Amino acid sequence: MPTDISVIVPTYNRASSLRITLESFGRLSVPSDLKWELLVVDNNSTDGTPEVIEVAAKSASFPVHYVWEKRQGRSAALNAGIAVAKGDIIAFTDDDVILQPDWLSSLKTTFDRFDCAAVAGRVVPSWSRPKPAWLQVEGQFAVVNFDLGEEIREVRTPPLGANSAFRREIFAKYGRFRLDLGVCGSKHTVTCDDTEFGNRLIEAREKIVYNPRAVIYHPVDPERTTKKYFLSWYYYNGVSLTRTAGLPSHGTFYFGVPRWLFREFAENLCKWLFTLNGKRFQHRLHTYRSFGHISESFRLSHLTTVRADVANAGRDGLW
Repeated sequence: MPTDISVIVPTYNRASSLRITLESFGRLSVPSDLKWELLVVDNNSTDGTPEVIEVAAKSASFPVHYVWEKRQGRSAALNAGIAVAKGDIIAFTDDDVILQPDWLSSLKTTFDRFDCAAVAGRVVPSWSRPKPAWLQVEGQFAVVNFDLGEEIREVRTPPLGANSAFRREIFAKYGRFRLDLGVCGSKHTVTCDDTEFGNRLIEAREKIVYNPRAVIYHPVDPERTTKKYFLSWYYYNGVSLTRTAGLPSHGTFYFGVPRWLFREFAENLCKWLFTLNGKRFQHRLHTYRSFGHISESFRLSHLTTVRADVANAGRDGLW
């Protein structure tokens, strides 16, 4: 029988959390006529990840497939899963989440009811320690969260990669995830792989539906609730956003960087230095993000210049 849904879980050196997530899959309440498979993509792990997947596959009542992807990076892992997925719908989640029992059936029901291209589910942070007073969850994704309210509705917001699903033909139509975006290895660096792909669909006016009943719970790693982590995340968020959008084709540039970025950086820096209330750290975060924008703009402009020089040298017969 045809496969209705393929669920792809990329993983890298998270055997302990992956085990809990795979156990959560075993508690899903799935209608008997819904045919689905789980693909766990091992992104070059060096821990006990293969053994965890093997144990889960032996005990599962649904197909569990092990996929190996040596190229480091979340995007490469997702693309490897897409390449072998059999489902008419392809869903994604992370290797450290807990699934609400009706998560999968809620995704399928949404596609059937709305005839949409993609579904965005709700991501609820799960706190093992009290949330720091300085940490603002709303409006940021350093702590993974996605909540657009209680109403099932069409949205113009890119789905979050931790809880998203797409019709299979969408990837044939718009391509897969960009390999220059997305977390690579254990270090937190560039993101926006999911956002960039979702924006392709939005620009093409594809229908995206948000379903708050398709819920996953995303544990908050205590290491991600430190100011040091947030400062790093916001810097790389600036890098990621600039890499996603690319450099503007027009405007005034200083050292290859759009002039308005220097103005934005200066404004955020002044707010950080001269604000004495509880918002001061938020201004510091925005300053770090502005610096990320500037750093990546400089890198991209330099890269463009180097490529142009190489092309000109070829045309001039210098190599």
